[in-house]
Amino acid sequence: MEGQITEEIKHNRFNRLKALVESQIGENNSKYLGTIQKVLVEGTSKTNDKMLTRKDRDK
Repeated sequence: MEGQITEEIKHNRFNRLKALVESQIGENNSKYLGTIQKVLVEGTSKTNDKMLTRKDRDK
């Protein structure tokens, strides 16, 4: 269809966006290293029974 981008361009853009978001998440999470945070554990993850789900006080 005219005006559409190729799948390759779409995937490249998505991968660049994903890398940016992941780096920002890492930067944000690093401020919590070495701190103690209160969380409410709700149970195990729906997709991974070795992970827990939680709520924090800011949400």
